[in-house]
Amino acid sequence: MIKFLPFEENGYIGMKAYENESELGLCTFTVSGYSMIFETVSCEDDLIIEGLARAAMNYGANRNAYIAEIKKEQFCPAFERLGFKGDEVMSVEIPEALTSTGCSCSDSKPF
Repeated sequence: MIKFLPFEENGYIGMKAYENESELGLCTFTVSGYSMIFETVSCEDDLIIEGLARAAMNYGANRNAYIAEIKKEQFCPAFERLGFKGDEVMSVEIPEALTSTGCSCSDSKPF
């Protein structure tokens, strides 16, 4: 089972993904007012990145953030699936991103 756990380090808040005891990836972000900004994303697996982003946005939403942003350099397909749009800085309304279907992988099975 994959777990997403928050951490705080050097003024940044982050989310780490674990499977058993192995760290799979992480992201860091800041929350200020109604905004959260993804600062770093470090993971090779795009589906894990989507999980990290969803967990981080949920964390931000629980602290009154409404808009999530990410710079173009950190942008990847997972953020596109979550609805981030823009030029140099992409953004999305967190409630819309968290209710999006996201994953379009072949592992998805309708119930």
